[in-house]
Amino acid sequence: MKTLGKLLFLVTCMGVISGCAKDEMLPDQPDVMLKKTVKEMVQPCTSTNVAEKAETDWQNITRALQNAGPGEVVQLCEGTYYLHKSIVCWDFDGTLRGSGTGKTIIRTAPGMLFDVDGCPPVNWSFEDNMGSFFISFPHNYFEGERTVTVADLSIIIDEPTNRETDQTQNRNSVHGIMVYNIDLDNDRDKPVNLNIVYRNLSLLGEYGDEYNYYNYSLFSGVSGYGYSNGVFEAKNVFVENASGCIKPHGFFGPDAQVIIKNCRFNHCFFGVYAFFDHSWTIMNNSISDSEKGIVLIKKGPYGEPWDGPEGVSYIKDNWIQFEGTDAMGIGIQYASNVQVKNNVVEGSSVKYGGIVSLRANNWIIKYNNLCGVSTKPIYLLFSTNFEIRNNYNQDVTSVGCSNIVIGDGLECEH
Repeated sequence: MKTLGKLLFLVTCMGVISGCAKDEMLPDQPDVMLKKTVKEMVQPCTSTNVAEKAETDWQNITRALQNAGPGEVVQLCEGTYYLHKSIVCWDFDGTLRGSGTGKTIIRTAPGMLFDVDGCPPVNWSFEDNMGSFFISFPHNYFEGERTVTVADLSIIIDEPTNRETDQTQNRNSVHGIMVYNIDLDNDRDKPVNLNIVYRNLSLLGEYGDEYNYYNYSLFSGVSGYGYSNGVFEAKNVFVENASGCIKPHGFFGPDAQVIIKNCRFNHCFFGVYAFFDHSWTIMNNSISDSEKGIVLIKKGPYGEPWDGPEGVSYIKDNWIQFEGTDAMGIGIQYASNVQVKNNVVEGSSVKYGGIVSLRANNWIIKYNNLCGVSTKPIYLLFSTNFEIRNNYNQDVTSVGCSNIVIGDGLECEH
């Protein structure tokens, strides 16, 4: 059953307003600072005709984003907005903000194939992909600094795209929200300072045979692709039914960071999937029903080298559930200076296990509860300089490793 059937409209549409005065804001808006920055206010179309409503909502949101200046806010009022094709806003430097999750809903237009023909491509040095986005903010090379923020809204994707099976890696699924530098790693000498912020969001995909990429309507929930010296931050984000719930790639500069906190991801092939980064802070997240809970790769996805800094990472206080032949709870490759602490990991894998390292250096693995991991709770491959102690179910398997200090483990309470 389509997701539309599960939801009631939260408000009655009140017409369309765009191009509002600079200082106009919602009457109940608690943040008085937005008075200085709200440029555009949009309300959902009132038409009961799906195609007409979708076209009008798309036009009004697109126009508002394109009219907003640097640092300004596009405010979406309460209600449900339909989209029948991708929103693409180039070089955006501002905020797209709803009135709260469950209050502002943007969804695929019911009964219509979603048109992604207007999306720019995603061309890494190692592979080319046709773009397939619900909402996207692509960036040409720029000097200075930009920040793209998306906050306080819900997205529902329960219609396939108009792509054929063999046209793109994404096939007939979409990235929910994507912000990216179109040069990516093809010009490593010209990184940008691009910050990406996702806060208080809900993205609900669909799982079914009509979707031909792992059966998910969402290729990713929220994503950000650098090559950047900026910060990627996601807080209080919920994603369900996606091949990758969250994907931050290419935050590699000396000051770059990836921060993911207080998020919930359910039924995703990847909970967190990130490459070409070096400093991750992933804390207080819940990842359930995943094939691979957290996968972090300092190099590219196929081991492509790069000369970024060593970085420091913290993977703490997460709950992760994984299951599958090639599954893993936490898998980190090529990264140095990593602390993995106070996580609860549950699941089983034929090939991998609970906490997995590959060609890693200088880790601390402490105070993790691995009692629910049935195979290879800690699995180290060609890694050096590890301190491992005080973990529940502390069973360590190592291959080709050196200087691994293993202290006392803790017994599980049955």
